[in-house]
Amino acid sequence: MTGEPTDDDLLAEAVDWRMRIDAAPEDRAVRAALDAWLAGSNARRRAYADVERMARVASDLPPGYENLQAPLEAEPLRPAPPAGLRAARRAGYAAVALAACLAFLFLPSLQLWLAADYSTGTAELRTITLEDGSIVSLDAGSAVATHYGTARREVTLLSGRAFFEVVPAADRPFVVVAEDVTVTVTGTAFDVGRSGDAVSVAVQSGTVEVATARGKGTVVPLVRGQRLSIDRKSERMAKSEIVPADVAAWRERRLIVDKATLAEVVEELGRHYPGVVMLPDRGLAERRVSGVFDLRQPVEALQAAVRTHGGSTTRITPYLVVVSGP
Repeated sequence: MTGEPTDDDLLAEAVDWRMRIDAAPEDRAVRAALDAWLAGSNARRRAYADVERMARVASDLPPGYENLQAPLEAEPLRPAPPAGLRAARRAGYAAVALAACLAFLFLPSLQLWLAADYSTGTAELRTITLEDGSIVSLDAGSAVATHYGTARREVTLLSGRAFFEVVPAADRPFVVVAEDVTVTVTGTAFDVGRSGDAVSVAVQSGTVEVATARGKGTVVPLVRGQRLSIDRKSERMAKSEIVPADVAAWRERRLIVDKATLAEVVEELGRHYPGVVMLPDRGLAERRVSGVFDLRQPVEALQAAVRTHGGSTTRITPYLVVVSGP
């Protein structure tokens, strides 16, 4: 990977450094390593300053906050660390948790949610009947905007995932827009998902036509049981088969993935978890996983996914889970 890391990457690294310092506050080698990392760029220093600022706010958390912590998995008993170190760790973990949660809440653009006509929150599913009778089902953490005209019905997927059941109208096509991707139909049932890396389209019934803004007129038709994934950066397309009954399985609180990256799985599960999941290990994030996971138990599903590659999960607070490599 080349180029400067994204803001989210730097925030994850800054949180990781803060956790190291909190775990060994007197370790000069760790402090020297942090100083070397900070000296690398102004962006790193700004990210770490943000975490430090949130840590100061977290110092006002109520007594007993650390008792809300709960381990995800049973671990062998270990000798208890000194009381002072335990207190330092608790304060540090609370600070890091608050920093991550605030970043999760406020980094997404407020304009996106203001532009939405319909949206869902964490673990919330919603079904909307549009003015023409077409039905839109929204996955958790999703948002759409509608634009209905006399010659065209258009829905923009602003975030997340949606399943469409379209009322036929040959003279008034139904178009879904997701980034540079457009999906055009007259009457069908299909799923459209928008993640950080890709836009996906899967057809349960009928036929759709998929095009991209840079596709130079290329239109890809999809029929029942077909799925198309479009890389958001390169616009490379990959077509595959899918069992029609598995299209939009999230409506039944199931996540079905086939050779998805762990980063993609974390993103999907994150919409159903009332907190923050951090995956700072880029190598682990690119590992592939297949399976069926229960969205009603996102933390347990996350554990199962990362175990396939020797990873582990640690709950810092009830609202922050960190995924680590083997």
